[in-house]
Amino acid sequence: MGTDGGERGRRSAPVTTSSDGAGPPHTGSDGAGPRHTGPITGLDGVRPRTGPNGAGPRTGSDGAGPHTGSDGAGPHTGSDGVGSRTGSDALIQAVLDGVPSQTAWYTPIRDQAGAIVDFEIRAAAPQAKDVYGRVGKELVGLRTVASYPAVAGSPLWEGYLRAMETGGPEEIARYVHVDTVEGVPHRSSFTVKATRVAGGLLASWARDDDEQRLFARLAHTERLGHLGWGYWNLDTGDIEWSHQMYAIHGRDPDDGPLDLRGYAAITHSEDQPVLHHALATITNAAGPHEFEIRVYVGDALRHLRIVGEAGRDGSGQAVEVHGVAQDVTEWRYAHDQLAQTRRRLEEELRLTAELQHIIMPVQESLIHLPGLRVGVRYDAAQTALLGGDWYQAMPLSDHQALLAVGDVAGSGLPAASAMAKLRHAITGLAFADHDPDRILGALNRLLRAVRPDVLATAVVGRFDRRDRTLTFTHAGHPPMLLVRGSAVHRVLHPGVLLGVFDDASYTHAGIRLEPDDLLVMYTDGLIERPGRDLYEGLDILAATIAEVMRSGPPDRLSAVMEALVPSNTSDDTCILVAHVTPNVQEST
Repeated sequence: MGTDGGERGRRSAPVTTSSDGAGPPHTGSDGAGPRHTGPITGLDGVRPRTGPNGAGPRTGSDGAGPHTGSDGAGPHTGSDGVGSRTGSDALIQAVLDGVPSQTAWYTPIRDQAGAIVDFEIRAAAPQAKDVYGRVGKELVGLRTVASYPAVAGSPLWEGYLRAMETGGPEEIARYVHVDTVEGVPHRSSFTVKATRVAGGLLASWARDDDEQRLFARLAHTERLGHLGWGYWNLDTGDIEWSHQMYAIHGRDPDDGPLDLRGYAAITHSEDQPVLHHALATITNAAGPHEFEIRVYVGDALRHLRIVGEAGRDGSGQAVEVHGVAQDVTEWRYAHDQLAQTRRRLEEELRLTAELQHIIMPVQESLIHLPGLRVGVRYDAAQTALLGGDWYQAMPLSDHQALLAVGDVAGSGLPAASAMAKLRHAITGLAFADHDPDRILGALNRLLRAVRPDVLATAVVGRFDRRDRTLTFTHAGHPPMLLVRGSAVHRVLHPGVLLGVFDDASYTHAGIRLEPDDLLVMYTDGLIERPGRDLYEGLDILAATIAEVMRSGPPDRLSAVMEALVPSNTSDDTCILVAHVTPNVQEST
């Protein structure tokens, strides 16, 4: 049985334990031996009667009456029993009832020659406890050797006999009681004091291993929590540190703890005012006070969080200080690293937002192009401010305009970089008077040459106000929506994604628009949602627009722009809605 209770958890025998320990041979919380469940055979083979509590042999009508031994020690019995309870028993029991300790009074059991062969408990304090959890008066009637054979011949037994012989007090320090349960030895350590009282033996005990377990658990707690405690007597100047307090400060216990002057010397100069203010607060104000300082341990700087509180005399004057210190260096380092990371991320987000604004400027107002009013919007993804979606709406001449929307796969700086290249390239190609199919062919070759790892989609249209025609083509992009009256139609001239093949070619189609028509271009973030088919999202989008149009809004363009809400916030979205203005056939 270990002093820290470790073996106790591995015991297989059904031994009742106690939490506060008990005395020899009535041992402590982890048990010392097998529990006797039936009557115990007497020393001469006579089977004694069970006492009134069923705990041990008591004398009955067949027991020899009390007689005085040669040492005049008081009542004792022959080998077959003990005397009946006397007035001394009741008196001593009354005394022990008021004793707040583990104490019991025994009477000696003698053989025919008068030698002591056992002791019987005749009175017990309420706090007295044996290894089986029996307490107080439940112990009365138990015999030491008969119930706990390991005591026979032990230092405890010899001490008991000396106390009975000399009458003087005996102290048996660190008596180790060992019992074996199912082949497993269990040990308990005690300090026992015994003296002869009223012809019997008065013994008190305290478990040593209870205190050892407490100290061991406290040491484990301190080590695991990087904690140490200290005590400072303000009157005498005495200072005491726990072992872990020395470890935290990298100090040899043989050198003793640091006084205030020495502690200030290892405190970082910037934190010395904190230390002195804390000591003043602790001694002058009630309650605990917490503070954090940095101290030097060798060449290293350690961060300590300290909580101190003063103990006071009857007048309220501080007479001592108790403190607990925790080494939070690793926590502080992690906290500082996290703060630096947070600041870096915030800066990166700010720069990202600025870069996104440079690449894709926010358009607060409508764009007026030849024959068109155009509304555009970019909605960044919640998970990445920098994305690959883009739009372009610009005049090419007094009667022509370029409309385009594209989506580079992925997010972050790589996608934004590819997006910027495509957006700028399409502007130059459009001014070279290329049709949409030739523009997409050139964009595909550009992407394959400079970013072969990137795929993209796009829809490009050239609008001519003179005949209201839109020439357009798609490269793997979702259909445009044509809104005429309250009806919504899909418009698509399909082509392969950009960046798939080196020699991809495209063709274009044309459509004639009517005054007050709306043309909706968008990226897939507007209709795509995890777990939902893309065309299901497209149907929902068309139904939403149709419902808005049936309400007869005064500004069809603004009403549609307000109704278009991205369905996938984890993806960025571009929206372009072009409104064909009246009288577009008039040439300039």
